[in-house]
Amino acid sequence: MLIETVDRPPLLRLSGAPVVMTIYLTFTVLAFRFGPWPWPVKQPAYLYIYLVTAVALFFMGSIGGALIARPWRSPIANHLETSTIRVAILTMLLSVLILSLARTGSILPPISLKPSLANQDYDLFVQRNLTRGWWTYFEYAFALLSPLFFVALTGASLHWHRLGWPHRIAYIFAFAAYLLIYAHIGVNRGLFQLLVLLPLTLGLYYVFSRRLAGRMTWIMISSAVLGSALFLWIFIFFISFRDPPSNVGHFTPLNLDAQRSGAIYEILPPAFYSGYETVARYLGLGYYGLSLAITETEYQLGLGLTSSMLVMRKANALLGDNWYFHTLLPVIEQKYNWGVWTLWHSAFAWFISDFGVAGSLIAILIIGIWYGLVWRSLLMTNSVVALSLFYMLNMMILYLPANNQLLQSADTFISLLVLSLVFIAGFFRRDFINTPPAPAG
Repeated sequence: MLIETVDRPPLLRLSGAPVVMTIYLTFTVLAFRFGPWPWPVKQPAYLYIYLVTAVALFFMGSIGGALIARPWRSPIANHLETSTIRVAILTMLLSVLILSLARTGSILPPISLKPSLANQDYDLFVQRNLTRGWWTYFEYAFALLSPLFFVALTGASLHWHRLGWPHRIAYIFAFAAYLLIYAHIGVNRGLFQLLVLLPLTLGLYYVFSRRLAGRMTWIMISSAVLGSALFLWIFIFFISFRDPPSNVGHFTPLNLDAQRSGAIYEILPPAFYSGYETVARYLGLGYYGLSLAITETEYQLGLGLTSSMLVMRKANALLGDNWYFHTLLPVIEQKYNWGVWTLWHSAFAWFISDFGVAGSLIAILIIGIWYGLVWRSLLMTNSVVALSLFYMLNMMILYLPANNQLLQSADTFISLLVLSLVFIAGFFRRDFINTPPAPAG
């Protein structure tokens, strides 16, 4: 079994991922405060005290979790991990074909580079999300297969040299098809997962676990940089057609114009103005929604039913509109016209909706501890279970300024639940797969 060794990694390696993610969250706060958008925050001191506290709690929690010396071992035997990845890759291929059928109407995703068609397909995708049809059942099937999808997506790199060419080709084909699906419907989430999140996750793991050295380290870092640059180009490309006013620095919901002054505008060529403003707006948009949430007092707590878009919709259908319209985000929409489903509030606001301001900070601390535990277990065991869950948690942290991403859709919700349960099982001595340990050497 993959079991933690007695000698733990030094503090520098254990703190690697927590420090990187804390720097990222700090950067998003600075981008909101000093970026080009003059956000009309009513009580800025209250907002920034909350954000500084939240970032600090995440950092302390993640460092504390990484230092907890509780042994963990993968529930999957060491010598069975490669077989698990092979099965997961075939499942990944099947799930991508199912997803393509649900979202593009074709078992193989079409290849289209026309912006007008991407915008039209995006509107169709949004409409399908709000209604039920034959595609709904394919979405459910993809969600049920998604835990193995993410295990294959991340874990294939660990066992690439042990995989035969049929499995390698299947992985590459599924990877490309998944990319084309999201390019076709004009949604940036899937592109972000493959071009930014995956290189970042693997880069953090390989660099701080010291499994790569010299030239390969720089190749991994270069891949992350190039992937991020490609994603930003595609992201800005889609937004420019979906939201034409953004090309001239205008934000329609607040009738807000970017202030094109300052040191950055002296450096940037005019052709990059709209791109910079788009990125800064998307990093800070949710914090304005948070500023509305932390000052609101007339609402009822969701108590676990309103920190997820998926769960809140189901709860609304069960408990009715009277319950729904008294929860935090609908109250904000009624008072400030800040849409629940159309605009970002940051994950912090979704947590506040469930647990209140103080409770949301406790939730952030727990997330930090969980992140540190998974990171430590990954460094100590190199397990595909820990790596796939680490990937999921990175997705959550990177999306914190926008929304509670892991709980927003069925595929990430189920994947987080299943992978977390498998990970928790690793703290107990009973194995999921009852096999003898791998022979020495």
